[in-house]
Amino acid sequence: MTVGLEERYCRALDAFARNGFFVLVGDRQAESLDEAFTVTPETEVSFVKLVPLVGG
Repeated sequence: MTVGLEERYCRALDAFARNGFFVLVGDRQAESLDEAFTVTPETEVSFVKLVPLVGG
């Protein structure tokens, strides 16, 4: 069974809201999904997924 685009979109919005991942645009972290950035071909964008550590 494949997941549709709309469902993936909703999951991504939910994960961002729950701090499941964060987005780095250049040297800045996106604080909200409404934040505007200037993006050029040289701009590096990273999506960093946060996972809980087990043990310890």
